Amino acid sequence: MSEELLAGFAVKAIKPPLGVTMAGFAARKGGSTGTHDELRTHAMVLKSGTEWAVVVSMDLVEAPDDLVERVRNRVSAATDIPEGAILIGSTHTHSGPLVSGRFGATEESAVINQIEEATIDAILSALKGLEPAKIKIGSMEVHDIARNRRSLEPSPDPWVNFIGFYSREVLVGCLVNFPLHATVLGAENRLLTADYPGYLRSTIQKAHPDCCTLFLNGAAGNINIGYSADASALGEVFDFRTFEKAAEVGEKLGAAVVEGLAMAKWTKDIALEVQNARVPLPLKKLPSVQELNSRIEQQSEAVKRLRVQGAAEGAVAKAEISKIYLECLRDSMIRRGIEGHTELAMPIQAIRIGSAVLVAIPGELFVELGLGIRQSRQDLHVFVAGYANGSWGYLPTADAFELGGYEVETSVFDENMGNALVDGASKLVALF
Repeated sequence: MSEELLAGFAVKAIKPPLGVTMAGFAARKGGSTGTHDELRTHAMVLKSGTEWAVVVSMDLVEAPDDLVERVRNRVSAATDIPEGAILIGSTHTHSGPLVSGRFGATEESAVINQIEEATIDAILSALKGLEPAKIKIGSMEVHDIARNRRSLEPSPDPWVNFIGFYSREVLVGCLVNFPLHATVLGAENRLLTADYPGYLRSTIQKAHPDCCTLFLNGAAGNINIGYSADASALGEVFDFRTFEKAAEVGEKLGAAVVEGLAMAKWTKDIALEVQNARVPLPLKKLPSVQELNSRIEQQSEAVKRLRVQGAAEGAVAKAEISKIYLECLRDSMIRRGIEGHTELAMPIQAIRIGSAVLVAIPGELFVELGLGIRQSRQDLHVFVAGYANGSWGYLPTADAFELGGYEVETSVFDENMGNALVDGASKLVALF
């Protein structure tokens, strides 16, 4: 018989200043010009007997490793919650502030500090609000939203996953997971926004006013609403990437969660357990940072020459995207400090909540790898959260490496990484 489950929820605002450098697109020119909708950090604290779990969802493009480490350290020092029981995730919106160096730009320390304080405040507020809770767990199929951005075929994982937390029959919290880049808005947008996850949350709250919804993006490395990653990186404008489209996507997903919660049955055995592991992943044979800097400079000169010569736009775009690939690879190498290394041990976390297991991966894993992890246990609802507990870049499949492209060229890992990742994560899930 499992112990009684206690749950608490809280939300705090993320408040970047006007003009802040925004994250997500190399092609975006200029800082933010305003705020479309408030960015937020949501926190959930769970306790059952002596077991703890904390889940955080921040409206950011990523959860930087150093921010994750500081939040875990400070929360653990101030409470009884172990660092390893804390999951720090992100929605992966590309319309929030820059939180780690990219393309020669650096994050603002004041912005990072405000996010850190807001997140810790949210966790401690959720801790103070712990109360007995019952849960419902389920998934709903939602088609005609997500596509493989490399092939433009429909996503093979159309399931939106959810856990609803009820106190006195009222929905007070909801954890939602779905694999889809939060990039409905493109590089031309300079308004701060949570993108479609904001509309998802508001849709659930309209049906359940007391509900605090945490959204964790899934295995969305190759999944968006249907456009080329290369074209997006170069700043091509698509007329369907609008706030209206973001609302359509978020509201459709939110409505599916509301419907699913109404149909789901109560979970009787409310187990709470956390497991952590480090999984060695093989790296590419990488050039030195110095060599990459030299190649980036050469590529920049090549772009300039092509423009002076009046070269065809396609030739200029090809040269520009090659430069972006090199810059992304260099930034990843510097961030991880992996020059001269042959493998990297990735931290993976799994949290069991009743019949659900939330697996946190600190990178942009392809949807096929997420499905491999999810399908490793047929007796449990396995949710895969990418963009959580760190920011390790793209995690493509072996098949993708044969085809190349943005995600493959900018990844620091080699083609054998996918099998090692799925195997390591599946072994962690098997411990429950």
